[in-house]
Amino acid sequence: MRAKLAGALASLSLVAMPSLAAAHDGGAADVSPGSATTRGHTAKLRELRDVTGPYQSGPGGGWTTQVFDLAGITCIEDPAGRGTMGIHFVDVGNLLDGQVNRLAPEALIYEPQPDDSLTLIAVEYLVLADAWDAAHAAPPILYGQRFARVAAGNRYGLPAFYELHVWHEKANPNGTFTDWNPDVEC
Repeated sequence: MRAKLAGALASLSLVAMPSLAAAHDGGAADVSPGSATTRGHTAKLRELRDVTGPYQSGPGGGWTTQVFDLAGITCIEDPAGRGTMGIHFVDVGNLLDGQVNRLAPEALIYEPQPDDSLTLIAVEYLVLADAWDAAHAAPPILYGQRFARVAAGNRYGLPAFYELHVWHEKANPNGTFTDWNPDVEC
């Protein structure tokens, strides 16, 4: 059964006691969220493809919670028209652990196909801001990218969180680490 992420987090976050870990991946420079550069990260992105390979045509394992926004939308598009993210499936246990691990993203992102199948196009790293901020003075960084902070009161009904998209399967003309991809369709 697919549950709304907001409902799952509301009940699980009350009992979660996250252990925190730094998210730096080898001394990468701190840059603005969404930078297009992949310089120096080709091998790391290949490792990410290997880890997510079994999920190319649909989620499995822990990634069973489909994300809905507060309007009940599952295929996330930018209201400002900058592009689409796609359909997210989250590993809630991974999300609530308070950690960021390069080879264990919190969400797999899919593009729906005309035949109703799904194709993996990206991953998203997520960590709840309160858990992260309790042990860190700055937002997490992976692939040389500083995570963006999404404030509480967001379209998902979640508390504040940090996020980073990685378009490791489908090219994004706006950049590998940019939220919205104009080439994705719902």
